[in-house]
Amino acid sequence: MTNQQLFEKVMEVFDGVVIEDDVEIHRIDGKNYKIQYDTLRREWSCNCPNYMFRMRKRGLDCKHIKEIKRKKFELLIN
Repeated sequence: MTNQQLFEKVMEVFDGVVIEDDVEIHRIDGKNYKIQYDTLRREWSCNCPNYMFRMRKRGLDCKHIKEIKRKKFELLIN
C-alpha cells in the first residue's frame, strides 16, 4: 500500500478529515482538492485553482471551503 493509498483510506475511515500538526485536512468526495484549516492561525486554504489564483488574494472562500464550513456547522447544531 502506497502512502497516498494509506492517506485515502484514513480519509475514508475518518469522514474526510485528518488532523496533522494543528492543521485539519479535509477532502470532498469526488474531488482531488485538499482543503486545510490551520487551527492556530484560524485560516482556511484550498489548492483548487479558483482559490489559489482569485479568492485567496481577496480574502474570500472558494466553494470547497464553504462546503466544509457548512458541514462543520451542521455537525455542531445537530
